[in-house]
Amino acid sequence: MAGPNLELFKFSLYLFFPLAIMVHYGDPQWYHDNVLPLRDQFWPDEGSLYKPPRNRADVKTALEELRQQRLAGKSDVNTGKTSAHPSSSQSSSFTPSLRPNGSLGRFSTSQVTGVRQPGSSTWREQWAESQQRRVV
Repeated sequence: MAGPNLELFKFSLYLFFPLAIMVHYGDPQWYHDNVLPLRDQFWPDEGSLYKPPRNRADVKTALEELRQQRLAGKSDVNTGKTSAHPSSSQSSSFTPSLRPNGSLGRFSTSQVTGVRQPGSSTWREQWAESQQRRVV
């Protein structure tokens, strides 16, 4: 055995090493010299951050803006206009996403037309069948 000297060394290391790290990195001068110059490289500008509404009036104005965006999106869909960047309200619209060759993929077109062809199944049934095949 190494004796009590080793125990004293280990105790002092366990106790004073974290304290020395906290004193060194907690120093305000070290923070101003090393952290503040690099802070803007890691964090976005505060003006570009989302600020949620904090009171009743702000919530009402935010809801009104969302309502106006939704109505504008519906009017664009009804008139056939498409925007360059679809919003989240337009992404749930009824238009299918086509593959590069123009096909709809493996799901039937009954979702788009609303008319089911005889012998065709819905996309949910097809998905359930594909999941059942994977389990086996």
